[in-house]
Amino acid sequence: MKWLVVLLVLANAAFFAYDRLQPDTTPVVVASPEIKAEQVRIVDASTITPAALPTPQPQAASAVEPTPTPTTVPTAVVAAGPRVCLRWIVPSAEQAEIASNRLRALGVTVQAVQSAEQAKVWVYIPPQQTLDDAKKKAAELESLGIEDYFVVNNGGRWQNAVSLGVYSTRDAAERRLTMLRDQGVRSAVVRERDDTLRPASFVLRDVTEAQRAALTRTSGQLRGAQLDETKC
Repeated sequence: MKWLVVLLVLANAAFFAYDRLQPDTTPVVVASPEIKAEQVRIVDASTITPAALPTPQPQAASAVEPTPTPTTVPTAVVAAGPRVCLRWIVPSAEQAEIASNRLRALGVTVQAVQSAEQAKVWVYIPPQQTLDDAKKKAAELESLGIEDYFVVNNGGRWQNAVSLGVYSTRDAAERRLTMLRDQGVRSAVVRERDDTLRPASFVLRDVTEAQRAALTRTSGQLRGAQLDETKC
C-alpha cells in the first residue's frame, strides 16, 4: 500500500508543477492613444472634391419594332331613300285629329299647320258639277303655280268646291283673292265661312317613301282628304 500512496503524491506534484509552468492567457486590453483636441481640425464639406464616378457606358439600343398602323374598316353606308315634302289637307276637325295622331305615330316632321277653327272668311271656287270637273279645276290651278288648295269631297253642302284658304279677317281673304286674280284665277270668290267646313292643312317635310305610303293609305280612308307633293 505504501507504493500506492507514493504514486498519488508523485501525481499531485506533477500536476502542480504543470499548472505553474503554463503561461498566463488572460487578454490584455491596450488603450488607444489619447486624441488631442488642439490637433482636431473641422473641414468644410464644400471644399471637398468628390471622387469622380465612372462614366456609364451607353448600352446598345435594342431594336424597337415599328408600331403597326391600324387599318380602317370601311363602314357600310346605307343609302337613304328620296325624301319629299307633302301637303295634307283634311276637311273637318275630326279628320284633323286623326291626321295629327297618324303623323305622330309615323314620326313625320310637320313644318306648318293651318287650322280653320278660328277662321271666319273663306276663299274658294264654287262647287262644280262633278268631282272630275272639280279635279280639272284643281289641275288648272296647279298649271298657274297654285298649290295650296283642296277639293271638297265630304258629301256635304260644298261638295266639289275648291277651297283656296280660310282666313280670320275679311281683309286677309280679300288680299288672297287679289293675289289669285293676279295669277290668272277668275272664278274664285269670298264668303263667310260655313261652320260645316273646317279644313286643316299640314305641311310635311322630309317624308320617306315608307311614310308616304302609310299616309296615302290613311288619307284614302278620310273622305275629302287630299295628300299632294309640294315644294320643300
